[in-house]
Amino acid sequence: MSKRDSESSDHLAALDGFRGGLALWVYFGHLSLAVGYVNYFLAIHALAVDLFMVLSGFLMIYTWKGSHQPTHSFFRSSVRFYLARLFRIAPLYYALLLLCYIFLPQLNQMHDDALKLIPPPWIQDLTGYDPKSGWVFDSWRWLYLHLSFAFGVVPGMEASTPLPDWSLSLEMQFYLIFPVLLLVLGGGSWALLALAIGAAILAWFAPALFGSYLTPGSLTHFGQPSMLAYRLNAFLAGMILAFWLRTKRSQAPSRFVNVVTVLAIAICLLPLSKPVILIYLVFAALIFEKIPPLNWLLSRKPFKILGDISYSIYLAHLLVVIPGVYWLLQSSAFIGLSPIAKFACAVSLTCPVVLVASYVLHQWVEQPGIRLGTYLSKKFGFS
Repeated sequence: MSKRDSESSDHLAALDGFRGGLALWVYFGHLSLAVGYVNYFLAIHALAVDLFMVLSGFLMIYTWKGSHQPTHSFFRSSVRFYLARLFRIAPLYYALLLLCYIFLPQLNQMHDDALKLIPPPWIQDLTGYDPKSGWVFDSWRWLYLHLSFAFGVVPGMEASTPLPDWSLSLEMQFYLIFPVLLLVLGGGSWALLALAIGAAILAWFAPALFGSYLTPGSLTHFGQPSMLAYRLNAFLAGMILAFWLRTKRSQAPSRFVNVVTVLAIAICLLPLSKPVILIYLVFAALIFEKIPPLNWLLSRKPFKILGDISYSIYLAHLLVVIPGVYWLLQSSAFIGLSPIAKFACAVSLTCPVVLVASYVLHQWVEQPGIRLGTYLSKKFGFS
């Protein structure tokens, strides 16, 4: 989800298209669900978030400018990292939270009315089905949990807004411990392997302990995998790949290091789904330029723009999809269409709005936020 922080290697430009494609996957997946169009690829759009985590882990390592050792420089780099991440993520999120607060009654009503006409596929018994979105911004607790991004570690709060923001809390948890993970990765092959095993164990047991979507866990129930234990392995799968790439560029790693690195990546990937593992392999191929035509395609200007606005697409699209689908469902002609025709109409209506709104948000909210973070970093001597 994060914008590319470095242009130091031309082949990384392909990650723009990769990131933009993931954002569109989430948007089209939510849209297809909203209009009742069943498509396997779109139905598994939640997996795109796993891949965003892989990408985030990769970029955080690849673009790290400081030392990998606990020196004064390392701690300065860590503070600079925290400032950059906060001002990259928070301004857009806070702006959209404000919009949600202003239009919350309307969003609740539109969402519930649409669900009554097109219930989600996991509703087994429609008898007495009366959806209640339950998005209520009614307490100081709600406010500070969301402003601090801590809501993702509180059961029941992970999906308490109209935004797909649970993953932002997850990313912030990852950023919080990232410098520590960086030190562990710099501790050698055995430390790397131990970290991968630990993350994989957490990922295996987290659903049983903390819940998995509609299924409660033995300890509590998170409706989304919004706690780091669920997906630390995905972040690590990206981090280890970037660490390996940086090592290979500075010196030829030994066969032992190569074997341990590949093994650690495989261990991190095991708890993830097969489609995510497959796309991870494509991602790795892009990084090592093993598919030149695809690298070339994803590096073109339209994909660069799409990558630039991908965070806005991801975070803001539901604020277009919810009213857009509601408006379409007021038409009996639309309701009578086939599911795929409904989806095509919904794309035609919402896609231009999503793309234009995302571009405007990128220019007028994201970019000023990034510049403010850079200014503060320099002002307080962390650059």
